[in-house]
Amino acid sequence: MLLASLFVTAGRVHAAANIVNPNQVYSYTIMQRDIERLAAEYPDLVSMESLGKSPYGRQLWAVKLGRGESVLFLNGSHHAREWMTSSLLMKLIDTYAQAYDTNVRIGNYNVRDLLDEVSIWVVPMVNPDGVTLSQQGTAGLPADLAQMLRKYNKNSTNFTRWKANMQGIDLNRQYPANWNTIRDAVSFPSYQNYKGNRPGQAPEVQLMMNFTEQIDPEVTISYHSSGEIIFWNFKTLSSNLNRDKTMARALGNLTGYSLVAPEKNPSGGGYKDWFIQEYGRPGFTIEIADYAGESSVPLRQFSTIWSENKEVGLYSAKQTYSLWLNKQKVQYLQQSMRLLAGTELYPKLGAAAGGISLQPQTLQVIAEKGDWIQVQAAEGLGWIHPSPGKLAAIEEITANAVLNVRTPVYKYPDAYAPKVTYLDPQTVQVSGRWGTWLLASTPGGNWWIDGRKVELNWPKEETVQEPAEDVEVPVEVQNEPAITP
Repeated sequence: MLLASLFVTAGRVHAAANIVNPNQVYSYTIMQRDIERLAAEYPDLVSMESLGKSPYGRQLWAVKLGRGESVLFLNGSHHAREWMTSSLLMKLIDTYAQAYDTNVRIGNYNVRDLLDEVSIWVVPMVNPDGVTLSQQGTAGLPADLAQMLRKYNKNSTNFTRWKANMQGIDLNRQYPANWNTIRDAVSFPSYQNYKGNRPGQAPEVQLMMNFTEQIDPEVTISYHSSGEIIFWNFKTLSSNLNRDKTMARALGNLTGYSLVAPEKNPSGGGYKDWFIQEYGRPGFTIEIADYAGESSVPLRQFSTIWSENKEVGLYSAKQTYSLWLNKQKVQYLQQSMRLLAGTELYPKLGAAAGGISLQPQTLQVIAEKGDWIQVQAAEGLGWIHPSPGKLAAIEEITANAVLNVRTPVYKYPDAYAPKVTYLDPQTVQVSGRWGTWLLASTPGGNWWIDGRKVELNWPKEETVQEPAEDVEVPVEVQNEPAITP
């Protein structure tokens, strides 16, 4: 076998270039292209899925960033003219993914640690039909549809002020939270403020509610524009007031935005209102930018908006993880597992300091709570919080892996583990498997390769010659001689 020269690296040599350019009118088409490029650039960190289609056939894209079990949910562009919230969220995904990939901090936050603990789900454009109409007007639409939309727009051809979806329904007045008593509503389809005939009438809102139930987030943030204010309360239970207000104040300190005081009889109908009412968890609406009235926020404001909101997702992810971990139940296990790379052993669950260093070894797993694991190690009893791939129950197998291209090998089974070396095209022996990862024998030792990128061949079973079945041999019967009387 040919082995490339040995080296160890913890990540990419050069950071990936920015994918998202927020200094432009950020359209649905540009967003979709950028989501695809982000998923391709960071396949083990960023993924995408469609929640379904809008009334006019556009996908509601959701992007997952991170690898943790706990979930933070961010969304933007419920309102069409507020499309800068989409470019803000896409910039956030791009920036956090780069920081994770190169293992650099943002402010005081260790991005890699946070995104190993938390998955941030983002729907950057809840209202793709409305955004497209706001940015492009009725160009290219059938004449009857264009005429109807102009009617909804008070016969104006200025669609930059458009707020609703293309059915003339205000999506952030569609959620079932005080829907019957929403204030300042109009009674017919319009460019703004029409709440529809019933809550959840708009397909986009149904998709958002279904998706929220599916991902079960601990915290949600809906981005809107404008006014530099934060809504944080909707008939919030007294038992949750201190928790939610503490987070709101922290978000206010990060952004410089003002908190909106709770109302005795809030209007309702918004995503944040429904989430707080339905789940009893922290939900926030953040209004970015100087007040822009019935218009989109000018592009010149983006750099300021980004600096104000750059750490919002990281702070919220940290709170998400803490809330999620506190809810987890201890599960008792008895299982032997392999620690494949050094980690810290702590005397108590959730500790951030005071651990002792564990070297690779076989551990007896006693219990788990969330992503913390209680183990018996050679150094004693304690809790570990291993990053992905460091702790594994390895299945012993015997096979060959065919490497058709130059292939990296890793210290442990994770795409972000340090690379040990590269192997030139060849066939290597495999002695273990964990998930899609294979433990390969090389001249430099046993290292891990990504099994999704190789061809696995199993040894042929030896054919054993079965003994022939017993064959009954007919016995020749001799005729007795006739008896002569």
